[in-house]
Amino acid sequence: PAESTPPQERELKMDLRWHLHHVTNTIARAFGLRTPANESQIWLFHAAPGSSCEEPLNDRNPQGEQTTTLKELHRTCSYLASAQGGRRPAPLTLHAVELPFPPGREVFNQGLSPLCVRFFDAAVREVGSRIITVPNNGTVQDIINESQQHLQPQWGISGPLRVLEVSEGRLHRHYRPDAQVLSLACFNRSNIFYNCLRVEADPDSNLPEGHTLLEIYHCDRQSQQAFAQPILLAVAPGEKSGSIKNRCKMKLQVPDAEFKSWRLVRCARTNRTHLKDDEAWDSETASDAKLYLEHVHPNPTSSSRQSRYNKPLTIKA
Repeated sequence: PAESTPPQERELKMDLRWHLHHVTNTIARAFGLRTPANESQIWLFHAAPGSSCEEPLNDRNPQGEQTTTLKELHRTCSYLASAQGGRRPAPLTLHAVELPFPPGREVFNQGLSPLCVRFFDAAVREVGSRIITVPNNGTVQDIINESQQHLQPQWGISGPLRVLEVSEGRLHRHYRPDAQVLSLACFNRSNIFYNCLRVEADPDSNLPEGHTLLEIYHCDRQSQQAFAQPILLAVAPGEKSGSIKNRCKMKLQVPDAEFKSWRLVRCARTNRTHLKDDEAWDSETASDAKLYLEHVHPNPTSSSRQSRYNKPLTIKA
């Protein structure tokens, strides 16, 4: 397994005629990375791999790494307006990630799958991450067994573990221990840092009779888009909205001043209902009803803001 370390940033001068293997070897030397057999174990990305679904620029294709030049990568970057008019390429920024295994198909050809496991505590905060390998023909229980070996006492994670996949702020799937590794959505994906697994303690392995393990996700008030990590909460039949909100507040450790503007919303088909504190969460009988916490995104992206090119056009006669 491999641990994550804080990122480092350096400015390096390179020749645009260099091929990618020259680039990765130069990066390895500049940062003092060990490179067995003079081959750097580095993936290159245009953006931070943990927050972008971009595939590695130099993955799984040794021939491509030998023929692709730095100039070709520079052409794919965004352009900036120059003072003299026209456009010029923006400075080339690369995100380099050292791998605990050789890039390419070697690890896959050995019947193993590299996975990025992110550990979350009871307050749904990421406290650590590891890169592990499990057999392709293995099960989620193999992932749990491997993950348990890397738990740190300071993380506060104990007891049974559960494995989740989250996509675009929504729960994709809560996997049973006997689920096949082949069934994971992240299986065989190149960017394992983005297509990763969420591992956390499972306090709901034995639900009380009649209770439901419910996903409650975060939704931006303005864009109505899901974001962040959803909550899994065991709720009782007929439990009031106020009780669920208070449990969410305690679980997430949100201050009163901030949480007072949050709303619990039930979404069923095309209908959205802001639940009152004395209203039961399951008063709507629709089978596809979902609950989410509606509040302002703490770090809105530029795409959520209205572009000046999309503003209404006014024509005066």
